[in-house]
Amino acid sequence: MAIAKMKKLTLMAEQQNKETLLRSIQEMQSIEVISLSNVLEEDILEQFEVADVYNDTLDYKSELQDIKHALSYVKQYIPEPGMIEKLKTKREVLSLEELENHVKNTDIKGLISQVQDKEEELNHIEERKKALQEEESFLRKWRELKFHPSEVNGLKLLNVHIGTVDNEHAPMLIGGLDELSTAYYEEIFTRSDEIAYLIILAKEQEEQFKKLTTELSFRELKYPFELLPEDALYSNLNNQKSLHEKEAALKKEIKGWRSVSRDLQLAEEYNYNVGQRELAKDLVLNSKHLFIASGWIEEDKLDSLKHIINTDLGEDAVVIMTDDVKMEEFDQVPIVLHNNSLIKPFELITEMFSLPKYNEVDPTPLMFPFFLIFFGMIGADLGYGLLLWLGTFVALRFFNVEGSTRRFMKFLHILAYPTMAFGLFFGSFFGISLPFHVLSLQDDVIVVMVISVIIGVIQLIFGLIMNGIIKERQGQRASSYVDGYAWAMMLIGLAIYVLGSIVFSIPLVTQIGIGLALINVAGIIVVSTISSKNKALGFGLGLYNLYGVTGYVGDIVSYTRLMALGVASANIAMAFNLIVGYLPPLFRFTIGVVLIIALQAMNLALSFLSAYVHSSRLQYVEFFGKFFEGGGKPLTPLKTLEKHIWLKQKN
Repeated sequence: MAIAKMKKLTLMAEQQNKETLLRSIQEMQSIEVISLSNVLEEDILEQFEVADVYNDTLDYKSELQDIKHALSYVKQYIPEPGMIEKLKTKREVLSLEELENHVKNTDIKGLISQVQDKEEELNHIEERKKALQEEESFLRKWRELKFHPSEVNGLKLLNVHIGTVDNEHAPMLIGGLDELSTAYYEEIFTRSDEIAYLIILAKEQEEQFKKLTTELSFRELKYPFELLPEDALYSNLNNQKSLHEKEAALKKEIKGWRSVSRDLQLAEEYNYNVGQRELAKDLVLNSKHLFIASGWIEEDKLDSLKHIINTDLGEDAVVIMTDDVKMEEFDQVPIVLHNNSLIKPFELITEMFSLPKYNEVDPTPLMFPFFLIFFGMIGADLGYGLLLWLGTFVALRFFNVEGSTRRFMKFLHILAYPTMAFGLFFGSFFGISLPFHVLSLQDDVIVVMVISVIIGVIQLIFGLIMNGIIKERQGQRASSYVDGYAWAMMLIGLAIYVLGSIVFSIPLVTQIGIGLALINVAGIIVVSTISSKNKALGFGLGLYNLYGVTGYVGDIVSYTRLMALGVASANIAMAFNLIVGYLPPLFRFTIGVVLIIALQAMNLALSFLSAYVHSSRLQYVEFFGKFFEGGGKPLTPLKTLEKHIWLKQKN
């Protein structure tokens, strides 16, 4: 249960083995490839050069984008399985060789072209449908026009005008036409914004008409169809129907392309993997015949690496050199946490804060028991705990939850146990008081608050002792006492004082507590003074360090939130039960059932959210702040995509 011991790895091989070696490293998924340009000496670098793989990488990126686009387009038409079916379906597991053989034996470019053709065809149909819909809107307005506008062109004595005018201008147009002695007009249609008219007048009055319509923005009809509006509308609707049928047939065809979708998914995996290997080549140093690659690997995976390389390339094909991590590399070495199956899910709490540096300790197992207690005290309900246990058990046992989702489910499943335990301890079952309990969240609030503070003090003391141990290992003896052991002993002295004066009323115990605290107050000043070259400055720093006692008071008070949130959750649940209990019997066993389920579900969600957030906060601020700095970076190995499949990992 610690940070994995790392080794710096250097590999040298012939150029012809470069692709095979990188492929083996990628399949192992445990080695972070790093650049050697800033590490090797200049006389060695003169014989090597960094590979230029920009163009190759660009090609793979371009092809990968085409695959992603085609896959995204196909997936929008292929129906997704239901949630239950999706959860039960296991992701396919392939070796790197099986994946590459499948993709190489599949015409991926042909599939992309096939998808692109269908996309273009459907896009053309969509554009044509929009055009027809616009035509339909136009024809529906003019369907009452029973003759073709071209039929009235070129009359000798009369001019015929067909057009529209805005609603607000229509009265003025009608008034103007009434003043023309030979004008005849007829309304064709009315809309919310315009009115259409058929206007017939003698040719000698054309000038007057033009003057009138220019002022009123009369818009002449431009009719582009050969058929009458009614007939053109009928033809338009038939064309739309044909397009809808063609579109439906194309979408139905794409809907059956599950095999195409799978091939594109595997192609995405393959091209991503190849692209990552090409990027790794950019970190490799090359000569005419040899190349050198470097990286980080966990010490306990070295034997596995040697076995894989010997299997894939043969013995003595690769020179493998390893170096221990140097002190100046502590900030650069990637971090891998090693914990047992019980504690491992809680690594996500540490990762959300920060990974430790290589010379620190993994705080996960240290905060694990405290997180259980805090979460359990805030949740503190047997019924809620049972639901959490049952839900996560079903998900883990009967559904195919994988990766980070599975880790989170395990995390919640473990937390169900302290929730049930504290539910029994406080005698709460969905807000109903059980006949047996140790303490009550309604009647023993002060006692629960005292317990919260005691647990907090214990965690603070533990964190301070860890600070002392870590700094002592790092050779910072003065700091280990001043920042760690001394404050831990002062808190222990304070605890002894409280026991002696308030709990047991034993003067001797009280004096021991005061004495222990004062000795370490003096110790902080003395050690700070002695360890500083400038004694006056050291003395001042010692006094200033004692000012930190105000921060510890705030830290201790912070732990009272365990009591406050636990009491709030329990009392809210009890209040919901009372509300439903006041309903008349008829409503209580009908609407009341639905209401109590909804209310309890809401309180359950809020309780667990509060438990998660505030338990994490107490670790990050009050506990980690005493001994843990963080700032480590995770191991980022050369690995495969694993978006659609799982890879059979070599080991």
